[in-house]
Amino acid sequence: MSNLMRIPQAGAIAINDAVDRMNTLTLFVKQTLRSELDYGKIPGCGEKPVLFKPGAEKIATLFGLHVNLERLEAIKDFTGKNFNGEPFFSFEYMATLKNRQGDVVTQCVGSCNSWEDKYRWRKAQRECPTCGAAAIMKSNYPDRQTGDKGWYCNKKADGCGANFHSTDKSITGQKAGRVPNERIFDQVNTIDKMAQKRAFVGAVILGANASNYFAIDHAEIDGIEVLDADYEPMQTVNNAQPMQRIEVEVMPDDGRNDNQERIAYAIKLTEHKWSEAKTICDEKVGPIPSADLSSEQVREVIRWLLTDYGVRRRRVHEETAYALTTELINQQPNITDENLIDRYFVRLDELAHEAPTQGRGQARQFAGVSID
Repeated sequence: MSNLMRIPQAGAIAINDAVDRMNTLTLFVKQTLRSELDYGKIPGCGEKPVLFKPGAEKIATLFGLHVNLERLEAIKDFTGKNFNGEPFFSFEYMATLKNRQGDVVTQCVGSCNSWEDKYRWRKAQRECPTCGAAAIMKSNYPDRQTGDKGWYCNKKADGCGANFHSTDKSITGQKAGRVPNERIFDQVNTIDKMAQKRAFVGAVILGANASNYFAIDHAEIDGIEVLDADYEPMQTVNNAQPMQRIEVEVMPDDGRNDNQERIAYAIKLTEHKWSEAKTICDEKVGPIPSADLSSEQVREVIRWLLTDYGVRRRRVHEETAYALTTELINQQPNITDENLIDRYFVRLDELAHEAPTQGRGQARQFAGVSID
């Protein structure tokens, strides 16, 4: 033990809790989040994927985080009175994430406005005066009779095939390429929602310590994709190795037993009473005072509290509910109580969503146990 660090028990627990939290995130991203739906890579911006709102919502659920959005600013100038005649809309929100106990975990501000390139401009294409299709193309070949390289309505783009002279004002008088977006009023709600999304996704990345895996957002400027957040090297999620817990020589603490605190934390989230927890402990572990329980026995009490919650609150069979805790511990043997409880609730939600998809005449099973 001479080569090991010697730190207080509370310090060892805090460090290993942080390690378990990062391992939980890595495992969750690998096994649950789906590429191109929950996150995706942006062409031209390296290998760092962008976290999408569905992925952020799943990570927030994993860690038991709840969002509160507060609007900090809203500018709606439909006439452009204060912006040289050009309509302008801008929204700014602060997202506050809280855990299940109501404690603030993190905050992040997100904004969006109508002068961002993707809202301020649109790509205009010439329309056919005959059929109205936006399929006008410039010919690369001269007309056999006149020698004029005119315009034509492309049939392959749902056009009518009509031909026009190169100087036809009905064609040349139309603007093409990047033009001001005269329909910006249709996007006011979109801009508002985008500001909310940026604040929420940014808060989740900060609260879950996920910036090593994801960028926050991106935009397109002159055809080049750029990240809103500073670009940093990424740890590839699929190749990420689990972080190692530290090996320490734990110093004696002040004599306070934390068994009751661990059980109290589980009781609060599973909505049990102390008398109910004592009954479960007596039946599943033995009539042992909480202060005398070993760490493994406390974990067993917590597993049965979760099992009872699944049975009573979520209508899951006892074998299935207990098997869920076994699955999570097998995936992450050193998982903390907090992460075990958080992931257990997520798995219950997943079971609830999976249930309607099963065949009516077939018995459904989980870990070899019928759940019908």
